[in-house]
Amino acid sequence: MLFFTDPPGDDHGLAYQYPMAALFQEAGRGYADLLGFGAEASSGELVLKVRLARYPNPLGAPLGFSLATVAVYLDTASGGEEDLPGAGFKTPAGEGWEVAFLLTGFGAEKRTPRGESTPVKAEKVGEELLLHTGLAPGAYGFYVAVGLYDPFAPWFFRPTALEPGPWTLAAPPGMPNAVDVLAQNQAEAYRTRVLPPARQTPPPYPSLLAFGLGLVSFLLAFLLRKSP
Repeated sequence: MLFFTDPPGDDHGLAYQYPMAALFQEAGRGYADLLGFGAEASSGELVLKVRLARYPNPLGAPLGFSLATVAVYLDTASGGEEDLPGAGFKTPAGEGWEVAFLLTGFGAEKRTPRGESTPVKAEKVGEELLLHTGLAPGAYGFYVAVGLYDPFAPWFFRPTALEPGPWTLAAPPGMPNAVDVLAQNQAEAYRTRVLPPARQTPPPYPSLLAFGLGLVSFLLAFLLRKSP
C-alpha cells in the first residue's frame, strides 16, 4: 500500500480568492483541501483513497460532498499525455498519463487522453473517498489535484479568472484551475505549472540490504551446523 500526506490549509493555489457566492462562503474552507492520498491492492484491483479536510454537502450529492472535484491521473507506461486537463498543470517531460479518474460528489469516471469516459464505482467510507479503478495494481506514478466543482466545465474544475466574483475563482494570470495538489513543493509546482508525480520510493541501497540478509542467513546456517 502507498500513502502520501499533504499539508493542511494549503488549498489556495498561489493567493487564489474563492468565489463570493453564499454557497461557497457558508461552507467555510477546507472542502478542497487535500490531506492524504493512498493506493492499495484489493482483490487484485487498484483502489485509490483520497482524504479531504471537510465534506460539506449543500447540493445534496449522493457521495456526501458537493463542492470539490478530485482528479487522479496515472502514469502507467512510457510517454503519455503531458497536459493535465481540468487541473491545468503539465507533467514533467516524458512522464505523461495514460488513464485518469475524475471524482465529484455526484459520481466518478475513468477518462482517457482521447476523451473517452466510463463510469466507475466510488464511495465515501468514514473520512475517505474510495475509487475502484478496475486496474491491476502496479508501480504507477500519480498526479493528484483538487479543484472547486463546476458542473458546466468539461472536467468539472471551476476555471480561474483575473477578477473575483460570486461564482469566479480569482487567481493570477495563467494559473492552473486546481487549488490544491499533491506535491513536495506546492509553491514551485504552481510557479512552473509542472506537477511532479507521486511514486513509490524504493528502499535505499537494495543490493547492500540483500547482501546483509544473505550474510545473516549464512552465519545462522553455520552456527546451526556447529551446534552439538
